[in-house]
Amino acid sequence: DTVIVTSPPYLESSEPLVNFRHKCAVVPLGLDPENLTVGTCSDLKNGDERLRVLAIGRLTYYKGFEYLIRAASITPDAVFHLVGSGELKNSLKQLATELGVLNRVTFHGKLPAEQLAEQYASCDCLCLPSIERTEAFGLVLLEAMYFGKTTVISDVPGSGMGWIVDDGITGLKVPVADADALAGAFRQLHANRDTLARLGTSGRRKFDRQFHIRQSSDAVAEIYTELLHAN
Repeated sequence: DTVIVTSPPYLESSEPLVNFRHKCAVVPLGLDPENLTVGTCSDLKNGDERLRVLAIGRLTYYKGFEYLIRAASITPDAVFHLVGSGELKNSLKQLATELGVLNRVTFHGKLPAEQLAEQYASCDCLCLPSIERTEAFGLVLLEAMYFGKTTVISDVPGSGMGWIVDDGITGLKVPVADADALAGAFRQLHANRDTLARLGTSGRRKFDRQFHIRQSSDAVAEIYTELLHAN
């Protein structure tokens, strides 16, 4: 009776749903903050004034971490922390070694909730450099927004990422698979700490307005109620 999708861009670009858009409803994914571990300090920065960039996700091709590492090679005033495991771990480490940035790119593997919370508390921004629509939404963006962190994304057509992040308001969007553009975004944030803080604050406000699990559950419940009444 109804098809629920998570964002307008994903619906508009979905070929399987072309003939069913009349019965599609958009309900964004949401997060329950009670399930998030909150870091109580940011001691990991230890006085380091460089921009601290956090990236979280499976080390696989569509996540675009290759471009993040290439951006690191032309962003000397930033350090990068990759959280996650996957089949590209060794090749990404090799790339970091070849580019001479292994001292500024840390591969953490999977982290328990407490250590991940420390990474969120210590980072300046979260980057999701995915290069394909396989990245349909990006829940880590919601986590970063809840924690008041600026988000930097690749603006993949048809992905919900570009709908979640408002360019220049809650974060920055860059072209897909563009290391130079990523580096430019990081340099901009490093040079403008007021902007960094403003984007993070705006992101938290958008989370509260739109991405709390209550909004998601209420919207789904409303759809169910309407369908039951219609039948």
